[in-house]
Amino acid sequence: MARLGESAAHRLLADKLATAAVLGPVGIPFPALRGLCRKGEVLRPLAEIDEGGDLFVKPRHGRGGGGTFSLTRTGGTWQMNGRSVTASALLDRLSRAAEQDDLLVQERLVAAPDLADLVVHGRPPVLRVVTARYPGAAPFLHSALLSMGVPSSHPAHFLRGAVYAAVDPATGQLADGLSLGEPGERMTTLPWNGAPLTGRPLVALDGAVSIALRAMAALPPLPVVHWDFIPAVSGPVLLEGNTSGNWILACLPGLFGLEACPLTPMLASWRAAPPTGHPRSA
Repeated sequence: MARLGESAAHRLLADKLATAAVLGPVGIPFPALRGLCRKGEVLRPLAEIDEGGDLFVKPRHGRGGGGTFSLTRTGGTWQMNGRSVTASALLDRLSRAAEQDDLLVQERLVAAPDLADLVVHGRPPVLRVVTARYPGAAPFLHSALLSMGVPSSHPAHFLRGAVYAAVDPATGQLADGLSLGEPGERMTTLPWNGAPLTGRPLVALDGAVSIALRAMAALPPLPVVHWDFIPAVSGPVLLEGNTSGNWILACLPGLFGLEACPLTPMLASWRAAPPTGHPRSA
């Protein structure tokens, strides 16, 4: 893989298609690509990209789940995010989205069986693994966080769209859950189905951390990258990496003492480092 400068690495991670093209050949697992709808082009009929499995559509340059939706089909009827939609309405939705960006049509991942009680409306939980490094040093695991949907809220709702549980990197177990809408409250179980949280082992953690560290090492020296995974049936699958992940979520594991170090002084060390500490070109 050709070496990238730091700014090029930022641009790479902002482009999901390019990220998979660069990191896929070094063994990083991504969702299988079923089709690509180019921005501004006439869309291909869905029948040409549907290979019998469920699909997931996302903008090529989006982040935080914005503009994404699932597609399933029962007989001749399509469902978008679990709700029936006519073929013409679906084509209109895709066409409007493709006016803004390329659309990636991927396989729809299914959560591993041990996480089935954390799935909401077909949406599996998302594991965020944060890797970091000091200037001139090897990458390390900073923290990990599991995000679970809330049945009564839209996933894009920042305050009430998810329940978050930090992961103890030493034991691989979940800490208490919390909602950003009520940050002072702690959940030992999910309130809508009683699924256990506190002390629950997360089998996918070790595999996701290994993948994230390998991905981080394959890039130029970036201070922090937030990697989002689906803990799928086949193992952790990488959705994307972000160099500007949400600061609140990045710091949340620190509330439980489950971060390797505070982010602020670590990032400050990069500002103080001489240019040789973090080369910007190769």
